[in-house]
Amino acid sequence: MTRRSLFFLLLFAFSACEKPLRLPYIPPELHNWPTPYKGVAGLRLHVFITGKVALPGQLVYRDSSPLSTQPLDILVFVIEHPRRGLILVGTGLNHHIATNGERYLGALPSSLSTLTMAEEQDILAQLKRAKLSDSRVHHIILPDLRFDHAGELESFSSAQPIVASAEYNAATEQEGDVLYLSREYDGIREWRFIDFAGAGPLGTFRAHRDLFGDGSVLLIDAAGATAGGLAVLVRLPTRPVLICGNLAWTREQYFYVRAPGLLFDRAAWWDKAWRLKKFKELAEELIVLPDHEWAIVESVKTKDMILHPFSDKEEKNVGKGKQESEQKEERQRKERQPRAARSKKTDQRKPQ
Repeated sequence: MTRRSLFFLLLFAFSACEKPLRLPYIPPELHNWPTPYKGVAGLRLHVFITGKVALPGQLVYRDSSPLSTQPLDILVFVIEHPRRGLILVGTGLNHHIATNGERYLGALPSSLSTLTMAEEQDILAQLKRAKLSDSRVHHIILPDLRFDHAGELESFSSAQPIVASAEYNAATEQEGDVLYLSREYDGIREWRFIDFAGAGPLGTFRAHRDLFGDGSVLLIDAAGATAGGLAVLVRLPTRPVLICGNLAWTREQYFYVRAPGLLFDRAAWWDKAWRLKKFKELAEELIVLPDHEWAIVESVKTKDMILHPFSDKEEKNVGKGKQESEQKEERQRKERQPRAARSKKTDQRKPQ
């Protein structure tokens, strides 16, 4: 039995034992949400794609067909703050995945996913292309410490990483989650840990922290998918934007409350997904950005949002990268051979 088959057998067995969750009651009221909405002047939001991943459908929606596949975009959100410089929300995939993804990720993650990434598609290279200096990056908000968010964390040595304390503890203890790659963050010595004990509510969510104390960037307790997930609310001048983190990879996950296959705390995710849905219903001005769905980001773009698409023609499948490289080398070797030698070699293969 392959690792992939064993994984899904265990996932199916575990899911079959779960009891149905009750629909939570969420009061129809918004906390710390003044009306009419007033944003923060000078804030802008940039969005980049650092790669794509195709996952088995049941990892994204546990009610999917076992044979389905679900494509996801690996996005990085960059908040351009008038006084705080650039604030990254996640760092996307590590640049090594473009050339040797299987070796970088390891056997099990590679067997469960197909990653697509081009060279220079990492966030560091794309910031340079967008003329956004990485020296302006002073803070990095980590929705979690999995490889799709922490991939290039150590490339920003002067930036302060911000993570929920529960998430850091889970990641450093490696509690059975193969999507944590400790080499992506074990060199970090100074962290800013977020703890929501005693924190006040925001909208329909129970707890949040004001990152800078000026109301511009708010961190929301989104624990559930992982031990300490963070969602981020950005008060753009025209409309507020909620970056979901791992609370919602896609619009369907929150709009229809379709749970993913792997959850650290199923009840916590269920409660927060319904709170997100209710938040959007009560605050029509709110823009909800799923963590892994570029098409939705495009569809809700405002003048305060700058999108940086990456051409599909420049991407290559990680699993095919080595094969394509070998084929290119073989073509170049043949082209370097003298014509006569190639002709002679060809003639020897012809039947007599």
